[in-house]
Amino acid sequence: MAAMLTRLRGTLESIEENRATLVPEGMPGVAYEVLLPAYLADAWLGRGSAGPAGAMIGREVSIHTTEYLEGQGQGASFVPRILGFASAAERSFFDLLTSVKGLGPKRGLRVMAVEPGVIARAIAERNGRMLQTLPEIGPKLAETIVHELKSKCDGYIGLGISKGVAPAAPIVAEAKPTRKGVKSAAPQNGAASAPPAVAAAAPVVPIRKAVDALVALGESPVDAERMVAKAIDRFRAGADEPPAEVSVLIAAAYAAR
Repeated sequence: MAAMLTRLRGTLESIEENRATLVPEGMPGVAYEVLLPAYLADAWLGRGSAGPAGAMIGREVSIHTTEYLEGQGQGASFVPRILGFASAAERSFFDLLTSVKGLGPKRGLRVMAVEPGVIARAIAERNGRMLQTLPEIGPKLAETIVHELKSKCDGYIGLGISKGVAPAAPIVAEAKPTRKGVKSAAPQNGAASAPPAVAAAAPVVPIRKAVDALVALGESPVDAERMVAKAIDRFRAGADEPPAEVSVLIAAAYAAR
């Protein structure tokens, strides 16, 4: 059995219609065609909010790959295809997504028109409406995806958001209020009380509320996710904690757009 190609490193020569041409290290006479998700092609071309500063054409990249055989002529012949992702985690999310019946490799690649972390959040939150904004997904398929993957996507939330190359920092879940009137037990035998767990935790960032507010103001769910993620990245890039106030985060999201 032939070994599967799992990673390529080399110079990104071109990207046309989400097809990347990669010249491997030390093999100047060889070039691979690699099919990319649309969000990653845009990022490496320097387009859109997901892209890094400047295009990656002519620069060295590392692509995590998987392979499949694409049927031609009603299955009379098969063409080998290489699919590429920015990280092993993004490839793993693709494998999870295409485990859903009706989502083969080619169709699954088109579905990933936005960062995997955005799709993962929509699935985890059972947001079928957002999934239907993606190519190839209608109401029935959105329902199937949510049903089959809703409990399997938490580890992918934030993956690739605003970077297009690596997992973003973990998103802190919003704290639930404690019951009114409940007091903690007093320390016994003179022992010092342990500091509350929340004291050591990162400030709660109202990400979900900010995204919902932006959607209510007319932004699409995908754009709202990107705007908030980009604003949070800007705070962290400046060594500041993201704000805990929804209004401040919304203002920062518009500024980062």
